[in-house]
Amino acid sequence: MPELSADQKQLLTNASLIVFPEDYFIVYLPVKIKTIPGEWFRPATTRFAVFIQEPKMITMVIPRRKWLRMQSMFERYEVEGPMKVISFDVKLSLVSSGYLSTIGSLLTDSDIRSIPISSFRKDHIIVPKADLPRAIRILRNFIAGGKKKVPSASKKPLK
Repeated sequence: MPELSADQKQLLTNASLIVFPEDYFIVYLPVKIKTIPGEWFRPATTRFAVFIQEPKMITMVIPRRKWLRMQSMFERYEVEGPMKVISFDVKLSLVSSGYLSTIGSLLTDSDIRSIPISSFRKDHIIVPKADLPRAIRILRNFIAGGKKKVPSASKKPLK
């Protein structure tokens, strides 16, 4: 298991995992597509979605049901899935730097493909649906390791 720093352990003491119930697809679209209607990303109907535009491609992570309704809008696309989204419910700060790469390494070392996605407030990991039970078990064990008591920097160690 990758080594946790004291700051990462402290961060993980308050972390919990949230698995969104929906199945998700990762969709790759060419850049020159017609506009995607804004209603596809309304919070009332979409719990989680990602839209990334790059110079040669658009990548979306969207709920399976939403994709099935909108795929006829596009002539060309590639789809991967089903996937599951695991969200880390923890208050992020600059101190939390690096814990997501540690989690990514942990999953990779366990032969689980994962895609990290971060916002300013939350971190998420996307994993293949078939790997979800194993990923959750590994992540819970990892978080439990972070919940072991970490000595405070202000206290001197006992001699």
